[in-house]
Amino acid sequence: MKKVYTDEFISWVSQAKQILEANEIACFLKNEYLSVAGGEVPFFENWPELWIHDDADYEQAQTLIQPLRDIRQSKDNEASNEPDWTCDQCGETNEANFSLCWSCGTTVSEA
Repeated sequence: MKKVYTDEFISWVSQAKQILEANEIACFLKNEYLSVAGGEVPFFENWPELWIHDDADYEQAQTLIQPLRDIRQSKDNEASNEPDWTCDQCGETNEANFSLCWSCGTTVSEA
């Protein structure tokens, strides 16, 4: 068994799993429900993981999910190019990838 993909968001890991299953590569998720342990363990240790059963499928699995990785990276790059925003409620500056003010909880649409 080998880990082939991990991400902080289950949606990306689930998409990778669907790609592998569509190509008949036996795989399974780990840490699927571990996010509830947030704060109890380091955040990166409770990220969902995609594992394959047969090590011989590793290279093919990596090739199949590479386009998904590329899309994920481009989404991260798009978010990092957006400007930070200032909360109208409390005046705190928030990074563009946050939709809630980290200080007072106001959403970007409310601000």
